[in-house]
Amino acid sequence: MSIDSKVEELLAESEEEVSRLEWSGTFPDYLSMVIQDPSISRLSHKLIYDAIMASGVSESRDGKASYGLFEGTIFGMNDTLGRIVKYFSSSSKRLEIRKRVLLLVGPPASGKSSIVALIKQGLERYTRTEPGVVYAIKGCPMQEEPLHLIPEPIRQKLSKDHGIHIEGDLCPRCRYNLRTKYDGKLSRVPISRIVFSEQEAIGIGYYVATNPNPTDASLLVGSVDNTQLEGDRVEVAGRAYRLDGELNVANRGLVEFVEIFKGNPHLLTTLLGLSQEQLIKMEKFGSVYADEVVIAHSNEGDFNNFLTDESSEALRDRIMKIQVPYNLRINDEVKIYQDMLRSSGLQGVHISPLTLPMMSIFAILTRLEEPPITRKEIDLIAKVKLYNDEVIHHVTSEEVSRLKRHSPREGMSGISPRYVMNRLSVTTTKSSEFACISPLKAIDSLWRGLAENVNINTIDAAKFLEFLKIVVEEYSQRAIQELQKAFEESFEQTADITLTDYLDNVSNYVKGRLINERSAQDETHSNEALMREMERNIGVNERSKDEFRSGIHESFSQWKRVNQPFNYSTHPSIKMGVEKRLFPDRKKLTEALEQPRSERLKVEWARKRRSVYNRLIDNYEYCSTCVEDTLEYALHVLKHRDVIKTSKNGGVEWQWPLDIPASAKGNQ
Repeated sequence: MSIDSKVEELLAESEEEVSRLEWSGTFPDYLSMVIQDPSISRLSHKLIYDAIMASGVSESRDGKASYGLFEGTIFGMNDTLGRIVKYFSSSSKRLEIRKRVLLLVGPPASGKSSIVALIKQGLERYTRTEPGVVYAIKGCPMQEEPLHLIPEPIRQKLSKDHGIHIEGDLCPRCRYNLRTKYDGKLSRVPISRIVFSEQEAIGIGYYVATNPNPTDASLLVGSVDNTQLEGDRVEVAGRAYRLDGELNVANRGLVEFVEIFKGNPHLLTTLLGLSQEQLIKMEKFGSVYADEVVIAHSNEGDFNNFLTDESSEALRDRIMKIQVPYNLRINDEVKIYQDMLRSSGLQGVHISPLTLPMMSIFAILTRLEEPPITRKEIDLIAKVKLYNDEVIHHVTSEEVSRLKRHSPREGMSGISPRYVMNRLSVTTTKSSEFACISPLKAIDSLWRGLAENVNINTIDAAKFLEFLKIVVEEYSQRAIQELQKAFEESFEQTADITLTDYLDNVSNYVKGRLINERSAQDETHSNEALMREMERNIGVNERSKDEFRSGIHESFSQWKRVNQPFNYSTHPSIKMGVEKRLFPDRKKLTEALEQPRSERLKVEWARKRRSVYNRLIDNYEYCSTCVEDTLEYALHVLKHRDVIKTSKNGGVEWQWPLDIPASAKGNQ
């Protein structure tokens, strides 16, 4: 196909898309459609709820709902997103909760704006579909619901006969046009289809409340044409109201308020009237009905100041607050950084596979509260791992839930993903010629940046120093595990075979227990020794084995039924058991890494080391620079050598070079 033909095809598709979204008719045409399908006239909360659900809902492995609208962009916020969707679910049923300002409260860069942006995008897309079609009185600046043309007495009949709910009144412009332009005849009023668009100011409003003393409220409630103030009240309202404020724009959709508590108190009074009475108050000119969702966001400090203001009591009762904390899961934090990196300007830079996980652990440590002193097994790093669904010996899922309930404010403070990305960018400017960012180099950058921050006090600095030590120790352990994994050829395949053998035996065992009343020859047999070997590695004792096996069987059977992919690392307990079974011990690993003195043994040593070296590059996304660093660093740790030393004044001296010498690349 020629370029001209492709251009013509694209133009034809574009024109077809535009025409598909165009529809014009009369009010009788619209009323007929609504009688056939009353959902066409749904209110704003219902429309947004339907838009969210239209993107799909699935069940995650932990049994929680996962919403397609937020997938791939928002990570580690299932609970927060669940509360937001629950708000829309309840308000879509026209319950009292819809008369609330939905307030998202969280620290900077926690994802508040991103969540709202996705809801707005989802709403825009949904109104471009047939299930999400929206109709309005043609030419109305507030995209008026056409059913507002129906007089009050007739509305009751429509509700009784057809289940059509009508709420609200005509805006001044439409009331004036109905009387003057259409001679009061509803059948003459034109109706058109509309598509919501923030860019075109249709159905989506946006207001940044950072000016404490705005000159007037017209940006919100609309301006007035002072040259049109002659005539009776209906005429003046119809001609003088421009209805061009953000609250007018957002009618039938949503309006977003940024930094809501930094605005003028008059702004909050306006919101009170909108949320409580669904009216936009116009100074000296009465009010205008509006059906819209108000989503605001704020930091916690401004919100707490608002709570202490005695004059805010009325609005406080009209706020539905949802916390949007920083993420507390390592795996999701890594996804956040990867997503930010995709849209950044970092090009030609290799990031060692353990760099982002280590930066994630450091960031999450700053967001957590110390665990209660009830279990010696649960220190701060154990808490990080438990929140990431990793296994800690003898710690149950119920105890993890109790930990979370004990610290409801976790994630509301600490360092942000934005800060982490800033420090990663700083690191790239100091990279060696190979431009590979090692974990220790990234961790050092995080530490140095915090030490240079004037807002960090002595107590915080001491805590961060402890976090630095914790992350270095964690990196040391993970670096060794990386080499243990690369030590044997086809580790993943062997691990999955081990998993399959265990699951087959567990399945037979569970089935055997269910039919244990039958004769012996009918029983299904399983390899008890194989199962116990795996379970001892996990820490499952003899008394707990039945419960553990039943849980494993149920989890993996469920994933099979819904075709969810899994492997040996999917279940944290199984991952631990498989790795403990297959990993070489540290002595054997040390012997493989350390160059022998005997010339006779050097050939075999070089071959083995080369195999590990190549597997890390071929299978685990290492480059020749960071693989050399990891090999040498692991040997350094295995020999029990220090990585960092701290001075009495809190200084840090690295005992391992943060930049790999240029000669390292050629060592192999």
